[in-house]
Amino acid sequence: MRLIRRTKASPEAETAMRAAEKSLQDAQAHGPVAEAKLTESRRVREQIRAHNRANSYSDWIEGIVLGRLSDG
Repeated sequence: MRLIRRTKASPEAETAMRAAEKSLQDAQAHGPVAEAKLTESRRVREQIRAHNRANSYSDWIEGIVLGRLSDG
């Protein structure tokens, strides 16, 4: 006669499993928030680049105008 041994997880293992599942759920819940922040960061970075390009162009034009005024 063979005895089938049923193993039951220890209370510590059950607690660890619940904690791991909760951690995974928390991480999955924060995924969309992190993605939204990343998207916003990229958008702001692109706006800053556009602003810097506009400022550079404005400074270039100003240099031309001031150069012509000082030549006159």
